[in-house]
Amino acid sequence: MKETKFIEQNKEKWTEFEQMLREKNRDPEKLNDLFIQITDDLSYARTFYPNRSVRVFLNTLAQRIFHNIYKGKRFPVERFRLFWTDELPHVMWQTRKALLLSFSIFLLAFSIGVVSSIINPEFARVILGDGYVEMTIENIEKGDPMAVYKESGPLGMTAGIAANNLFVAFRTAIFGVLASIGTLMIMLYNGIMVGAFQYFFIEKGVFWESFLTIWIHGTLEISAIIIAGAAGLVAGSGLLFPGTYRRVQAFQISMRQGLKIFLGIIPIIILAAIFEGFLTRYTETPDFIRAMFIGVSLFFVLWYFVWLPWFKARRNHFKNPEQARELPPDLHEPIGFEVVKSAGEIFGDTFTVVRRHPRIFWFSCLGASFAFLAYVAFWGSKPMTELFSYPRDPWGVLSGASDFFSNSAAPSLYFFQLLLMGMVTLMAFTAVEKEYFEYEPETDALETAPKTIRKVLISLLVIAAVMPLMILFLRAGVPLIGWLFSMVLYPFLSLWCAILYLETANPITAFVRTFKLIQWGPALVLGFLTVNLGMMFFLFLDTPVWEMTLELFRWMVPPAEGAMAKFSTFVTTLLAALLLYVFYYFLALAGAFQYFSNREVADARKLKKDIENVGLSREIRGLARE
Repeated sequence: MKETKFIEQNKEKWTEFEQMLREKNRDPEKLNDLFIQITDDLSYARTFYPNRSVRVFLNTLAQRIFHNIYKGKRFPVERFRLFWTDELPHVMWQTRKALLLSFSIFLLAFSIGVVSSIINPEFARVILGDGYVEMTIENIEKGDPMAVYKESGPLGMTAGIAANNLFVAFRTAIFGVLASIGTLMIMLYNGIMVGAFQYFFIEKGVFWESFLTIWIHGTLEISAIIIAGAAGLVAGSGLLFPGTYRRVQAFQISMRQGLKIFLGIIPIIILAAIFEGFLTRYTETPDFIRAMFIGVSLFFVLWYFVWLPWFKARRNHFKNPEQARELPPDLHEPIGFEVVKSAGEIFGDTFTVVRRHPRIFWFSCLGASFAFLAYVAFWGSKPMTELFSYPRDPWGVLSGASDFFSNSAAPSLYFFQLLLMGMVTLMAFTAVEKEYFEYEPETDALETAPKTIRKVLISLLVIAAVMPLMILFLRAGVPLIGWLFSMVLYPFLSLWCAILYLETANPITAFVRTFKLIQWGPALVLGFLTVNLGMMFFLFLDTPVWEMTLELFRWMVPPAEGAMAKFSTFVTTLLAALLLYVFYYFLALAGAFQYFSNREVADARKLKKDIENVGLSREIRGLARE
C-alpha cells in the first residue's frame, strides 16, 4: 500500500484521536480502543514507511495516549482481589513442601527449647534474659502472670509490636538469599525461644493461663513467622536447586515466589499486633471465649494457607498458569542510558551492573574492607575488641556506624575513610562507564568527564562535605534526625557526585545542575531503599543468628584465652566494613543512573537525536539500503 493511500484510509481515525485528547471528559474504553488501533498503525508504518514522517506522527500520538491512559493509574481492584483469591493460594500450593519444612524446623527447634529447659532450669534466662524472667516471676507472685501485656497503651503497643514483627518476618524471608541458611538459623532461634518461653510458664505452674493469653495473638504471630520461614526457604531454593533453569533464572523465580508469600502475611502480622495490643490484656475474659478465639485463628490459618490451596489445586481452579510464564528472556540486554526510569528500575540497574562486573565490585569493596581493617589493626591505640560496637536497636546501629568514621583510638581514621570511600565511588563509576561504552560505543555523552585524578579528589570532596554533619547528628544523640537526614541527603549527594564525575568538574556548577536534575520522588524512594536495607544488614551483626553462625567456625579458632572474642570481633568488623563499602558502591551506582534518567527528563537528548535522524536512516522496509 502506498503511503498516501495509507494516510487517506486512516486520517479520520487519527483526527478523532487527536480531538479526543483535547477533551477533558474522555471515554476511557474508547480511548483504549483507539490506542490499540494507533499502535497497530504505528507497527505497520515502522515496517513499510520507516523513514517517512507518518511514522514519527503516529509515534507521537501513541506516546500521548499512553501517558494519558497510564499517568496516575491506580492499582486495579480486580488485580488486588485475584492476588488474595488465586495468586497467593497458587504460590502456597507450589511451595507446600517449603511450608512443611519450615513448620518441621520450627517444631524441632521448639522441642529443643523445651528439652533444654527441662535439662537446665536456667536455660530460660539465657534465651529470654534475666530482666524479663525476674519481671515475670514477680508478676506470678502478685497473682497476675500476664501483667506485662497491660503495662503499655493499646495503640502504642500495637504499633511497636507490628513494626517489630514485620521486621522479624522480613528478615526471616530476606535472609533466604543466603542459600536459605540465614532463614534456617533464624527459624531455629525463634523456635528455641518460643519453646523455652512456653515451658517457663509450665515450670511455674501457670501453663493454662499463659496458653489462653499468649496464643490469642501468638496463633497468628507464630503462624506468620513459620510462613515467613517458608518464604525464605523458597527464596533460597533457586540458588540451591536451579533444576533445568540457569541459576540466575531459578533465583528470579524463587525470589518472586518468596516475595509474594511475604506480602501475603503482612495483614496477618498486623492483625496479630492488634490482638496483642487490644485483646490480650483482658485476662479476665472467660476461658471458653479465649479458647474459642484461639481455635478460630488457627482454623483461619489452616483454611487459607493449607486447605484452600489444596482444594483449588484439586479442582483445577487456579486461573494463572505456571510461574515460568513470568520468567523474563535470558538476554544480555543493554542498560538504557537515554531512558526515563522509575526508582525501582534504577535500583534494579544497580544490581545488573554488579552482576555484570563482579570483579570491579568485589575488588573495590573487599579491598577497601581489608585496607580499613589493616589500618585499624596497625594504627589503633586500643585492641579491636574495644573499638567497635554493634547494638541491636536501629538507632544504636547508626551510632555504632559512626565509629567507622570518627574514632579517637584510631588517629586520622576520618581522612583515611574518605580516601577508601572515594576509591570505592571511583570504581563504581568505572563499572558504569564500562557498561555505557559497551552498549553505546558511538555516543559522546561522557567526553566532558574530568581526568581520573580529579575524579578521585572530587569524590572525596563530595563525601567530605556531608560526613561531618552525619557524625554530628549521630554523636549528638539525635539518631532519628540522622536517619531521616541520610535518606534525603544521600540520593542528592550521589547525584551530585555523578554529575561531577560524568559532566563537569566544577563543584558549584555541578551543585546547581544537581538541583535542576533531581527528581525528589524517585530520589527519596532510592534513599529509603538503600539506607534501610543497609541498616537491616548491619543489624544482623548483633543478633543471636550471627553469634550462632560464628560458633560454627569455632573449630578454626585456637583454644587460647580470648581467641574466640578476637576472632568474632575481626570477622564482624570485616563484614561491617564490607557492608559499609557495598552501601557506598550502590549509592554511587544509583547516583549515576539517576543522572542518566533525570538528564533525559531535563534535556530530552534521545528525543532530539531521534528528530534529527528522521529521514536519515539507511534502512527501508526492514532491509539495509544497497
